Amino acid sequence: MAILRRNWRATLWREYPDGTRLAKRTWALPQATFRAGYRQFGVIFHCVASILWPSRCASCNAYVPEAATFCEVCDVATIPLGRCCPGCAIPLGPNQICRGCVRRPFPFTRAVAALTYGGALTQALLRFKHGGNRHLARPLARYLVPLLGQAAEWGAEIACPVPLHPRRLRQRGFNQALDLMFAARGLARSTPPIDIVRNALVRTLDTPALGHGSPAQRQQVVAGAFAVARPARVAGKKILVVDDVMTTGATLAECSRVLLAAGASQVMVAALARVA
Repeated sequence: MAILRRNWRATLWREYPDGTRLAKRTWALPQATFRAGYRQFGVIFHCVASILWPSRCASCNAYVPEAATFCEVCDVATIPLGRCCPGCAIPLGPNQICRGCVRRPFPFTRAVAALTYGGALTQALLRFKHGGNRHLARPLARYLVPLLGQAAEWGAEIACPVPLHPRRLRQRGFNQALDLMFAARGLARSTPPIDIVRNALVRTLDTPALGHGSPAQRQQVVAGAFAVARPARVAGKKILVVDDVMTTGATLAECSRVLLAAGASQVMVAALARVA
């Protein structure tokens, strides 16, 4: 006897010594029943996984509810960015543009960020980027979801991450900005999806860590560090460039400059955190 399954159908066969087979009974499993069983299995697996691997705080690693990114203590130390300059995301009053953007605007047209860099968020990003905790992309990306919604409302057609140099990518094993983007898109079920082009930009120079340099120093370091790998993919498009942290805006400005030079019609930028 043998049971052969295909497309949710099952047939009971009787095989004779001469090799002939006779179908004894055939029945079908309704597709709706199969899907319901699959969903139920997913729920059971999710419950078991949450027991074996409970959610932890992205900063201090304490146990937290499943939908939480930080514990109660660390959440208090996490500061939403709030009202900010639309040109560079520096915290300001409503409908204000900072003096820097008035005097010398960035090449990107809009800039948004979710949180102020510091406190528990700093520790979480260090654990994420340098501690091998790649799974933290999903809880941290919860703060990035509204920014993707804003970019979609502004007409962004494609999104790309700030790239890492191949040497640093091999060392770290992943691009933190790209992981945040994919995690945010997976969480943003009600937000119109923006096409993610992971290799729209490439990093051609292995620049040193920017540290706490002045805006002019940082701009000089990243000058010429990026190139557009696929000009035809970005030509005439409104593009969103995403990074994990925006410090002075020099890196995002250089990315925007090369995208506009390659024919992009408009560039917007978003970051999980903004250094105030």
